[in-house]
Amino acid sequence: LRFTSPYPTDFTPRCIEAMATTPAVCEHVHLPVQSGSNAVLRRMLRRYTRERYLEVVAALRSAMPGITLSTDIIVGFPGETEAQFEETLTLVTDAEFDDAYTFRYSVREGTPAVRLSGHLADEVASVRLQRLIDAVRSNTRRKNAARVGECHEVLVERPAKRGNLMLARTRGNHMVLLDLPAGSVGKYHTARLTGTTGSTFTGAVASPALAVL
Repeated sequence: LRFTSPYPTDFTPRCIEAMATTPAVCEHVHLPVQSGSNAVLRRMLRRYTRERYLEVVAALRSAMPGITLSTDIIVGFPGETEAQFEETLTLVTDAEFDDAYTFRYSVREGTPAVRLSGHLADEVASVRLQRLIDAVRSNTRRKNAARVGECHEVLVERPAKRGNLMLARTRGNHMVLLDLPAGSVGKYHTARLTGTTGSTFTGAVASPALAVL
């Protein structure tokens, strides 16, 4: 079981305890933040602050050591200043995200943001997006390099796009390339991480297929 896109304020102590004590819950949460600036979050009508978000991150990591965190971030929201964008960059460092889905704000008719003033030029938003992507990738490469040599339970999902390899997913939501037959889809293995491209891992099966309970 995985949590996907919960609202940060939904993580009560009871919820976090249930996650930590339920074996079926994977050690990964996708926790959208959207911005690291409280001023931007208010304009987005988000009902949490940067500080509250980081409290949730700390509580999750305390209860589930080794948990991986991914997020969604938007840059170039109407009225976003350079200083407010810098707050988002520092949040990426402070939260130590394992991955992030990054987006440049685009107008969507019928949304409250359409009526806001201060829409940014495409050139400014594009530069900010690239800076954000660079920061996220730097975090991802550093954290993934430190995981090489670890052993993880993986679920084989599908054939990889290159070679005769299979693509498997860890409980922490990392993708691992393994030398396994096509008939291994849906099977669990313990895999040792042998290398990383920065985002995807190569691995070797460290034990026979695990029984599905």
